[in-house]
Amino acid sequence: MSLYTKDHLLENKIVYFQPQRGYRSGIEPIILAAQANHKDKLILDLGSGCGPITLILAYRLPHSKIIGLENNKFHLELSHKSKLENKLYNAEFKNEDVCFLNQKYVKYFDLVLSNPPFFFENQVIKSKNDSINNAKYISKEKSEKWFQNLILYMSDSGRALIINRFENIEFMLKIFRLFNLLVEITPILSFKDTKPKNVLISLKKNKKYVEKTKNEIIIHSNSSKYSKQVEDWFR
Repeated sequence: MSLYTKDHLLENKIVYFQPQRGYRSGIEPIILAAQANHKDKLILDLGSGCGPITLILAYRLPHSKIIGLENNKFHLELSHKSKLENKLYNAEFKNEDVCFLNQKYVKYFDLVLSNPPFFFENQVIKSKNDSINNAKYISKEKSEKWFQNLILYMSDSGRALIINRFENIEFMLKIFRLFNLLVEITPILSFKDTKPKNVLISLKKNKKYVEKTKNEIIIHSNSSKYSKQVEDWFR
């Protein structure tokens, strides 16, 4: 039996390999990739997994360079396989622990995107699957370093966007408040008038710390289909 499946992104425009029984990508990479634009020439995918964000951006932004950092060797192997299958040579995947600061990337990127692990170790029962563990579970200490490095990698005029669990918002804001940032918080709702499950957070360097809340993103219409906004992001 194969250890991976051959799937597709952007309505079959991109071939995408991911684990058969490990972590399977959800909608988070689609939302994050949709936040990039042609002004973003140097883009970092921090904790790139099997590479969906990097692959989408390499396809959409052929004149940009996208770097994905990932420490799971199986995920990295599949990322390289997808890159070669799609001939996306403006994408680069590197084996690197994102919780360690890489000095050469400090103030380097126009855009940093990240979908860090949602769950803290010792608070939930971990999976026995390494692929799932790497993608979903992290210690609070490593999570702090992840977010701090993400901020340090932004250029002075750059920005960063993160998707994480809404319940982790105070943990994240406590870290962000150590920096001079404009922080914009966008709740992500499965349906209109429901409680947010996840949150999209935008960061920009600023003269002082400022926090704002923006209108929510609604994933599904009342019919359970994707909302018009989200549907467009899949194309």
